[in-house]
Amino acid sequence: MACLIVMDGPFKGQKTTLNQTMTRIGRRDTNDWSIQDESVSGTHCEIEKDDSGFILRDLGSTNGTKVNNEEIKERRIFRNDILLIGEVPVMVEGDDVPEAADNEPFSLTRTTIVIQKNTPKSTPKEFTKKTNSNKVWITLIVLLLFVIGALAVLLFQKL
Repeated sequence: MACLIVMDGPFKGQKTTLNQTMTRIGRRDTNDWSIQDESVSGTHCEIEKDDSGFILRDLGSTNGTKVNNEEIKERRIFRNDILLIGEVPVMVEGDDVPEAADNEPFSLTRTTIVIQKNTPKSTPKEFTKKTNSNKVWITLIVLLLFVIGALAVLLFQKL
């Protein structure tokens, strides 16, 4: 059965089947599939089922609809395509969804990786500070000041 599965974010794993002739997707509860994300328009897009597969249409959404990272107004979709509905990544799955022809420029394999936009950045271990050189310098300066002070005391005692 053809279905759409959210790949990432707070709705990860949310799923809907494409068992109707027309499936409307948007933020409003009146849609066939309601995605409550602020990047999704009230009625964002629709997927029409025909004899040869599925056609995705953007319905004038504010944040647009993309298929495999290409902004679309209308486009045929295939198994394993990644749809971006607003900012919500969705994968097309199902045995009854046709696979993209070899000449399709954006056909993806099953091992598609979705990269998050807001990944936390951390410094690699190779670039982190490994020594406490500041403590060594402070110790040397304190020791040097102590020696200078001791020499000054000895010098003033002789005078």
